[in-house]
Amino acid sequence: MINDIQTDLRDLVYLYKEKPYLPFWGELFSVLQRLKKVGKNTKSIIFLYETETAIPVFYHPIDNRFCIELPGFNIFLNQEEFIDSILEGRFWPK
Repeated sequence: MINDIQTDLRDLVYLYKEKPYLPFWGELFSVLQRLKKVGKNTKSIIFLYETETAIPVFYHPIDNRFCIELPGFNIFLNQEEFIDSILEGRFWPK
């Protein structure tokens, strides 16, 4: 289940890279909602992917936030901020 969601998320980001003129916000929201549902059931931190610069991205279901683990500090984003960051070209999977 988690692997399917990770794959869907990567596929959407790669498709967005190829066709940035198409609307992807809703599709990303839908994929992340599925992830949040799994996280709510498991109550454990879920690894999403590594960015192009080898920075891990996680979902923390207890906080209901996405975490980008940089050396020395973490960036926590809510779902909307995370989607906007992806669509702005930040935190893309490799």
